[in-house]
Amino acid sequence: MLRAAVSRRSLPRHRVGLASRRGMTFAKGILGRHKVVSLEDAAGIVQDGDVITSSGFVSQGCPEALFEALGERFLATKSPKNLTLFFGGGPGDYDCRGLNHLAKEHPEDGSLMIRKAIGGHFGQVPMVAKHVLDNRIQGYSIPMGAISRMARASASNSPGHITHIGMGTYVDPKTGNGGKLNDLTTEDLVERITVGGDELLFFKAVPVDVAFIRGTTADSSGNVTMEHESVLSDARLLATAAKASGGVVVAQVKRLAETGSLNARDVHVPGALVDCVVVVPPSDHATQHGMSYFTTYDPSWSHEVRVPLEDIPSLPVSERSVIARRAAMELSPGDSVNLGIGMPDGVASVANEEKVLDRIFLSTECGIHGGMGAAGHDFGPAANADAVVEMNHMFDYYNGGGLDICFLGAAQISKSGDVNVSRLSDDRLTGPGGFMDITQATNKVVYMGAFTAGGLRVKVDDGKLSIAKEGRIKKFVDEVREVTFSGDQAMKEGQNVIYITERAVFKRSFEHPVLELVEVAPGIDVEEHILPHMEFAPVISKNLKTMDPRIFTSGPMNLLSNEFGVNFEDRVSYDSEPHVIYFDWSGMTLSSQEDVDDLRSLYETKLQAVTSSKGPVDAVINLDNFDCRDTVVDAFAELANDMERKYYKSVSRYGGHAFFRQRLAGHLKLQSADELFTRFDADKNGLVSAAEVRSGLLQMAINVSPGGLRRIMSVPGVEDPVDALTKEQFVKAMGGYFEHRHEYEGNST
Repeated sequence: MLRAAVSRRSLPRHRVGLASRRGMTFAKGILGRHKVVSLEDAAGIVQDGDVITSSGFVSQGCPEALFEALGERFLATKSPKNLTLFFGGGPGDYDCRGLNHLAKEHPEDGSLMIRKAIGGHFGQVPMVAKHVLDNRIQGYSIPMGAISRMARASASNSPGHITHIGMGTYVDPKTGNGGKLNDLTTEDLVERITVGGDELLFFKAVPVDVAFIRGTTADSSGNVTMEHESVLSDARLLATAAKASGGVVVAQVKRLAETGSLNARDVHVPGALVDCVVVVPPSDHATQHGMSYFTTYDPSWSHEVRVPLEDIPSLPVSERSVIARRAAMELSPGDSVNLGIGMPDGVASVANEEKVLDRIFLSTECGIHGGMGAAGHDFGPAANADAVVEMNHMFDYYNGGGLDICFLGAAQISKSGDVNVSRLSDDRLTGPGGFMDITQATNKVVYMGAFTAGGLRVKVDDGKLSIAKEGRIKKFVDEVREVTFSGDQAMKEGQNVIYITERAVFKRSFEHPVLELVEVAPGIDVEEHILPHMEFAPVISKNLKTMDPRIFTSGPMNLLSNEFGVNFEDRVSYDSEPHVIYFDWSGMTLSSQEDVDDLRSLYETKLQAVTSSKGPVDAVINLDNFDCRDTVVDAFAELANDMERKYYKSVSRYGGHAFFRQRLAGHLKLQSADELFTRFDADKNGLVSAAEVRSGLLQMAINVSPGGLRRIMSVPGVEDPVDALTKEQFVKAMGGYFEHRHEYEGNST
């Protein structure tokens, strides 16, 4: 099948005569609108057996008019049929619109429009999902990041996408079904291969015959802008994939501009990639060209205005607020964060209430950096965002380890920490969406969800939790129905994984093959309220803690001053050779004169000690995401000037990883193997786990790749990577790792 795909690409359709061969009639007029066609003609482009793809994400940015017209054409003519749908995050309205228009069955003979669906998330397209579940069409459930890169592979005439994302899950042919959803589906789209000694997954490219994309404005040459779109999704990439496959690109817009009038920097999809344009009339904008299926227009999502976030109400006290408040305590200043759909979006509400939203960097997989994300069925865009990129670029960032922490929901959790969100029952198909891409490449993974499901009611009062009515369905089970996240694989990758519910917090670590109960809510009895409602017995931590009572109250928890506040002592280090002192003020906020006075006291103590015998010192200061309230700006400036005059030989101020790179230069030469082992062995048990290796390297601003981590944890004579290294193994492994980095980077790291 792969050979057939490559062969097809090698003989692309000629663009000359393409319109007439597809039955298109072009409008003529004073503007020379040679690419503007009627909606009916655009629907007539699609032929039987075509592979069709679309821009849009969840309920956002769907070219609704095109899909509706295509569905109506099928009912009238029984064509097109035998279509293959290739999509990432929907798009659809969770009911009957979007891609659901193509799930039609002809009333005369029962024939279907589609024969195959290759998708990342089926939640918004239940009519398509039903055909898959009923075994009437072929179906594949593929990670959304892989869908984007499969399209990218088609765009560059490459055979496919290679990645570690999906390893150990249901999409891995070795541990699962390769993403196949039913008995009709037999062709392999996913293979496990070996590259450079590492086992990886290979997702085959899918050639595209027709790409439906959406924008705001187009000119008659087909140049498309996105000024009123809430997300970019992958419109340009999908158009490129269709052109490289010899296919056709149709752009739905809501207004037409004169040729040459669009600013070139505003054009997102150039006319060379667009074959024809359909303009939706103003009377149909609300139904066929709204920002989403649930919000016609919100200028904050298109970043035309910024809205005051102070007016956003806090979460009402409930199990959802309890879970979100506990999860927010995992945040650190400067974190790059992804929030999933549903329960996790409450973390943003808590961060906003706690005045720390501007101390972290939120993002969503559809390409939004910063801001306050939309919730519920409108998930995807954000108000007051910092930047908007294409979805495939965001997945590059995620897969490359760009995230510090992520918060995701969990429908089922197994004793080994596996999580299922993609297939909940025989009659319910969801798919992974961006879940795998987010969770498998992030250092800290936080799962959030109620302890049980099906009627759970809790009462939060006076700093305690009580169970008013227990849920009927156990969510902590022996084995999950489908492995969307593998706990064992996470341990191999050195990830830090915790599971937060309203009454308990669990973690998975290499020390135990099952989950460990580490926190219990005040008012909850382990024997009565936890163990009977699990299908397995967790390890009970020797240091079992009570969840912070602040979680079970209303009003702010004061995270800004506590978790995000000042902790001076842990932020200073000194290297006697070459006489350099390092101050890490990243993410710190000075709010009062008392803070400045405390900082001055620390400065004086540390600097007097290191300069008394050796003289002025070179200072390196990290000011990434540092903030100083207006009331103490002058006091802090005076402090900085005093220290520079009295103690510094030189001072360098950096932001972000530049500080750690400066600190790292020569650092490894100064530390003995014993010192490095002691530093990495965080729990002081005489072993260094994969998670501790990953964490230690991150402190040095080194984001180790999954392959690099596997090589560190690989011991000669042992077939698989070990869970933890002894001191001797650690010294050899890290020596080899840094030597390898030196060869490729040409520096001491």
